[in-house]
Parts: sequence; structure tokens; C-alpha cells
Amino acid sequence: MTRLLKNHVLWALCCGAALMLLLLLLQSRAANGPSQPGPTSAPVTPVAVPSTPQEECGGQDGELVVATGDDISTGSVRREVFDEWNDLLKPAGDPPAKLLEVSNSTDVRRAQMAALAQSGSCAYDVLVLDVAWVAEFARHGYIQPIDLDDRAGRFMTGPLEAGQIDGKQYGIPFAADAPLEYRRLDQRSGGYLLQLNDKEMGTINFLEMIEFGGGTVLDGDDEVALDDDTWAALTAAGRALSSTDDSAAVLRESLQADEDGSIVAFKEGRIGGQPVSYMRNWPIAFHQLAADPRMRGQDMRLLFDVHAPATGGGVLGGSVLALSKHIKPDKVAPALRLIDRLTSQEAQGRLYACGGYGPVLTEVYETYQAGGGPSCPRQDGSDITNPSLDELATLAAEIRKSIEHARPRPKSPYYAQFSEVFRRCARGVWEKKVTREAFFSSAGMLEAAMNGRTRTDRPPC
Repeated sequence: MTRLLKNHVLWALCCGAALMLLLLLLQSRAANGPSQPGPTSAPVTPVAVPSTPQEECGGQDGELVVATGDDISTGSVRREVFDEWNDLLKPAGDPPAKLLEVSNSTDVRRAQMAALAQSGSCAYDVLVLDVAWVAEFARHGYIQPIDLDDRAGRFMTGPLEAGQIDGKQYGIPFAADAPLEYRRLDQRSGGYLLQLNDKEMGTINFLEMIEFGGGTVLDGDDEVALDDDTWAALTAAGRALSSTDDSAAVLRESLQADEDGSIVAFKEGRIGGQPVSYMRNWPIAFHQLAADPRMRGQDMRLLFDVHAPATGGGVLGGSVLALSKHIKPDKVAPALRLIDRLTSQEAQGRLYACGGYGPVLTEVYETYQAGGGPSCPRQDGSDITNPSLDELATLAAEIRKSIEHARPRPKSPYYAQFSEVFRRCARGVWEKKVTREAFFSSAGMLEAAMNGRTRTDRPPC
């Protein structure tokens, strides 16, 4: 059985890799066609392949495999939550949960999960999906709906709706993300560091750059709507500060920065020889900063503060827990019991206090803002300083404010194509390599990408 499962997984990976290679070839062809506007092809349709026979989906030692990204929290608390489930809380008849960290890259992780799903693989039972992927995985049949009755309003509205597609709940909120501004209190004359690298994080930051600058990319119906304000926001040199009426220059080094690199530069107060005083990042950055002795004064007070965006808005991030379409039927009930535990108030409070994951439950925010909630004890022999209850209360208030104003990315099964095209154009504008005319002429290409059509002409960006 073990040899058969290994052979199946190898076959699935090979098939998945071939499918992803075909997709890349199609995208490359679209990027290198003639320069004049051309027609669009038919919508992309997933390749139909048979699913793995259910009798071959037992999993290694009957485990419940949960596919996710790397645990980037300060103390690997997410894995501790899973260990606690397996050792103390799991019903005796349920299979143990195996946390499988697929990749630390959002883009690579999505591609690998999608490739295996297209091949009909049952290698994963539960998927921890970025909220931006839910539409793709739901409408292509990679995941299945989950019955959820939230009439009591346990979940935050934004994260809950992010997991809903066509009126059904395909993803149960697991971690909530929204933009926060970090400001050094000991150095306020430096620049503003964003994450504008050529990955999904770059797309998010460019969308926010335009929104915070008063421009638009998409209207309320997710139709492309570029205008003069879009161009002005994308070419502005500064960014308004959340705590004052001033602005700070956005550092050119942002073009190569990701979340982790930004945190390192913020701690050091410099990047590429330029001083850094402000940073846009996710809530989890708070714990990584607070745990560093360099970010606290002699009185142990933080040398930085954090605010939700002053103008409101921003891009909603985070993750959901989803059931694979190919999960073995007798694993569904155990998977749902695990999901219930991961979204319980106790687990969500621990993930927040010790790891910095944004809670998805309203009650967790209310508890911390009222001065309660669990704090994370300092580990024996560790020099990590965990946030105090006062610091957790302040952070909870800012995260909640940001989540309540953040907007989801388009619920399109072809969002990944749109993201790549938009990011290429936005980076070109910011690098002063794309003209105003070329940028506005990209609207048709963006519309085509959003609807799953690849252009046969050379992209204007």
C-alpha cells in the first residue's frame, strides 16, 4: 500500500508539473506576440483527468494531511496547536493530523496545490488556502463546500465572506490579514518601505498604493476601471502617514522587498544605504519585531508603534481551511472536527498571542480590547520577549479596524492571471518604463486576464 501511494503521488506530481508547464507556455506565448491589439482566446478550462481511486487514498499511516505554507510565527505556535490536537484533544478514532508545509512562497504553493488538484491527487486532505485562491479552487472543482451555520456571528464578516463562492462556504476562516503601518519612534526622518517585488505581495501593495492615493483599478463589479487618479496614485513619490497629516517618500528599494526582507530592514533602520522609518506589513510582523531586543528600549517599551491605514481600505489577506474534493469520505468528519478546533476561541487566542496570526473570531478581538485574553509565556532559556497584554490589546484594535475596512481581491477563478498582468504593468509604471498611454491601453488585457482569456498580442506593458 505504501509503495502504491508513493507511486501515485509521484505520478500526480509529474502530471501536475506537465500541466503547469503548459500553462506557463501559454502565458509566455501571450507575452511575446505581435504588438498590435489582437483577439482573445476562449476561457481557460481545467484539464479533465480521472480522480485517484478512493481505495488508494488512505494516506501514509492513515494520516489527515493538512497542506499549508511555512509557519512564520516567532515560536512555531501553529505546529504546537496541531501537536496538542494529536496528543490530547483528538477523538480516539480520528486519524492524526499531519501538517505538511508545502512552500514558503505564496505563488509556488498555489501552483503546486492546483497542479495536484488538477491531476486528481488525494495527497492533501485539508488545504490552507490564501483567500485570493478560493474562487479558483472552488469553481475548478478542487475543493468542496462546507456546511457552516454562523448566525451567531462568531466570524469576522470580511474573512467569512472571503471563503464564500456562489452562495456556498468553501473556506472556513483560519487567519485574518489586513495592512498595518509600522513606525519607528526613534527615527522618523527615513523613508517608507513597501513590498513591491514581482510576486503576489507586489500586486497587493500596488493595489493599495492606488487605492490609498485616491485611484481605482476595479469598480464594484470587479470590472477594470483605470482613470487619471489611478495614474497619479501610481506615480506619486510619497505615501500618507497614518498618524499624521504628513507623508514619507516610498523607497525605491521596495521593488525588491518582500515581507521578511522588509522586517529585517525595519529592524536595522536602513536598506541599501537609505534610512527606513515606516513599513507596510501584515499583523504577524508585530510579533517578529516585538521579540527582537533591538526593538525595545531599556525600559522594555517598544521602539515602534503600529496603526491601521489612516484612510481605511487596503487589501484583505489571510487564509481559510478547505476540504479537498478528493478527500476520502471517512476522513471528512475528522477533518471537520479538526477545523472546529483550529477556529475555536482558545486556539485562535493562542495563535494570536504567541504567533501573531490575526484572529478570525469577533470574540477574540473583544476579549483583548477589554484587557483580557491569554498572553504567551516566555519560554525557559529563550531571549524572546513576547508581547504584553497591553501591547496585544493595542494590536488587536488596529488589526480589527484594518480588517473591517479592507477589501477582498476579485473573486475570479483566473485571479492569478490578472495579478501577473496587473503587477507587470504597475511595476513598469513605477520604474518609469511604461508610458501613460501604454498603461491605459492595458485595460483590455486586464479584462481578458480576469475572464480567463490569454491575449495573442504583445502586452502593452
